[in-house]
Amino acid sequence: MDAGPSKSSTQPEPVDSLISSESGSGLNISLHPLPILNISDHYTRARLTSPDHPEKLIGALLGTQSNRDVSISNSFELVYQMEHGAAGGDVDMSEGANRSPNKGSNLNIDFLTRRGDDFKEVFPTLDIVGWYTIGQTPTADHARLHRQFLEKVDSPLFLLFDPSQLGDGLPFSVYEASFADTSSSSTFTAAGTKFIKLDYAIETGEAERIAVDGISRGDAGAQGDESGVVGNLTTLRNAIGMLHERISILTAYITGVINKTAEPDQSILRQLSSLVSSLPTIDSVGFQEEFMTVRCDRHRLSYLIVDLISSCRNTAMFNWPNTYQA
Repeated sequence: MDAGPSKSSTQPEPVDSLISSESGSGLNISLHPLPILNISDHYTRARLTSPDHPEKLIGALLGTQSNRDVSISNSFELVYQMEHGAAGGDVDMSEGANRSPNKGSNLNIDFLTRRGDDFKEVFPTLDIVGWYTIGQTPTADHARLHRQFLEKVDSPLFLLFDPSQLGDGLPFSVYEASFADTSSSSTFTAAGTKFIKLDYAIETGEAERIAVDGISRGDAGAQGDESGVVGNLTTLRNAIGMLHERISILTAYITGVINKTAEPDQSILRQLSSLVSSLPTIDSVGFQEEFMTVRCDRHRLSYLIVDLISSCRNTAMFNWPNTYQA
C-alpha cells in the first residue's frame, strides 16, 4: 500500500540510535492476515477522515504465546492523549487517562483494559501481546509509548506499519524492546530503550485462507463497481427476464387461440394444461394471510435496517476511537 509519507507535524523525527544491533530473544512470530487487514483499514479510514492532518494511530495486538512461539491473530484500536492538547483517537480527558510530565503521547490504560476485557469475553484464548502504530522507523515517542504498555503486558511486541514503503514485501516490521536502564516502567521515558528487529512469518488458518481467497477472486473478477453479489443478481435478473418473455409468448398464443386468430395445437394445449395443473393453488385464504404476514415482516425489517444503519453511522461519528479532530 503506497499512500505517500504522512505530513503530520506532530510526528517526531526518527531516531536511528533506537535501533539495536543486538540479537533478538529467539521468538518465533506468526502474523495472521486479520491484523494486517485491520491495521490497513485503520490507516485508510484515518487518511480519508483527515487527509491534511493525519494523527498518530495506535492499537493493540491480540494473540497467543506458548514458550517462544507468538501468534498475532487480531487487533483493536486504542485512544491516547497528546501532551500539547491535541487528542489522538477519541478525546478522553477522564481521570483514567495516563498523563506524564514529559511531552509526547500518553496511552489511556483504562481504555486499553476495558477493551481488552471485552475482547477477552469474545475470544477467551487471546491475550494482548503487543501494540502497533504507523511510521517508518522507531522514534523516541514510540519508546515512550512502549514503556507505557509495560503496565499491561510484560514483554509487548511492537509492530510498525510503513504505508510509504515501496517494492516487494509487506510494509510491516516487528520489534522487541531492550532496556539498558533499570528505571521503573511508570516513568515513561525513552532513555535506555532500544528496539531489536525480529523476523516474522505469515500464517493463515483454513478459515482465513478461504476468506482471503474469496476476496481476491472477487476483486480479480470485478470490473468497476461489479462484485460477486452484483454478478449473482445480474444472472438472476436475466433468468427472470427469460421466464417473463416465454410466459408472454404462451399468453399471446392462448389469446390467439381464444380469439381464433391462431391455429390450436392439441399437443401444446395439453402441455399447457399439465403445466397449469402442476402449479400450487394461490387463491386460498391461508395463502393471502401468509402473504400479508410476510409482506408486513419485510417492511418492518426494512425499517429496522434503516434505523440500524443510522445508529451505526452516529456511533461511528461520535464514539468510535478513530474519530479525529483537525
